[in-house]
Amino acid sequence: MLTWITRRAERRTNAHDLYGSIVALSRSASIYAMLQVPDTVEGRFEILVLHMFACLERLNGEAPPLAKDIVDMFFADMDTTSRELGVGDIAVPKKMRGLATIFEARMAAYKSSVENTGKNALSNELRKNIFGNDKAFASGGNDLARYLLKLRQNLSKASLDELAAGEIAAPDIDGTKL
Repeated sequence: MLTWITRRAERRTNAHDLYGSIVALSRSASIYAMLQVPDTVEGRFEILVLHMFACLERLNGEAPPLAKDIVDMFFADMDTTSRELGVGDIAVPKKMRGLATIFEARMAAYKSSVENTGKNALSNELRKNIFGNDKAFASGGNDLARYLLKLRQNLSKASLDELAAGEIAAPDIDGTKL
């Protein structure tokens, strides 16, 4: 009779495990060293959003409730992180609205770039979002686009049970497992 409570608790546990894997992948030192992503608060946020995009894209068709739980965990994490970085209680809601706007914009831009125009548009979008207009990182968008495409490929091969257990295969970049 109360199996929905058990299912919801199991889904939240799965979301926790999967979100933990997403965060672990986004914190991989190799991303910042090999792909030259700036190791800053903004750079880490952008890489986390990139990983969220890939996972949510995979889950939205098969497991929308799990995808929603992961998004909820992401924003709870951003709330906690904002407070730890010194954002005051009064300013947190405004900060969260700003992060939500950025998150939604990134999701839409990455989806459009992946679906409609391929790797060049994706490279340009990633370069703009992560590296800005810094000419020193002209190839950064290409490397990140390749990374994202490999991550999407790994996620497409994983079963829903594997993902729910937090099992995400890290992409292999130029023969180096990240």
